[in-house]
Amino acid sequence: MSQSNFEIFTCENWWLAMSVFEKSKPDLIILDINLPWKNGIEICKEIREKSVTPIIILSARWDEEDKILALDLWADDYVSKPFSPRELLARINSVLKRFSVINKNKDDEFLEFKNIRLDLRNFSVFLKNEQIKTTKTEFLLLKYIIENKDNLIMREKLMKDIMGYDHYIYDRTLDTHIKNLRRKIWDEFEIETIRWIWYKVK
Repeated sequence: MSQSNFEIFTCENWWLAMSVFEKSKPDLIILDINLPWKNGIEICKEIREKSVTPIIILSARWDEEDKILALDLWADDYVSKPFSPRELLARINSVLKRFSVINKNKDDEFLEFKNIRLDLRNFSVFLKNEQIKTTKTEFLLLKYIIENKDNLIMREKLMKDIMGYDHYIYDRTLDTHIKNLRRKIWDEFEIETIRWIWYKVK
């Protein structure tokens, strides 16, 4: 990792990790799920209350529920052991690239379209001034769609920019997220599917 021009800080427990996080403000965090006193998922949740810094969870577990829980808590990727240094490096670069795309307007505090308002600092969605509950992926999809509302949005690019091909995400899962968004914000605008390849806001 150090040979790839990354400056690395290692921590053996959660309180040291939080101290280093506060002082160093890293560009990316890698958390092992099995840490003393507090596991990686709990630390991920604690960090997400303070920061949007990308997080990758490492685990020897292959349970799908652990993966879903970690991603729902705003982890950016979940890597199951064993893995090669080359694979981990590829995952790191993929997450950092997606993070730069998602946060291209990071100096803005709010994003508004019709009666929808996104609080970009707190990852909250408001519809007619009333907060609606969204998952991490739903929030990022809605943000991306609103930012590109004047364009046709290619399905393949949407999956790559928001979720990455190496996530445990497939076409049907994207369809589910879009379906949920349509249900939650249907009265405000329609997300139209064009030939199953493009999306367009109406």
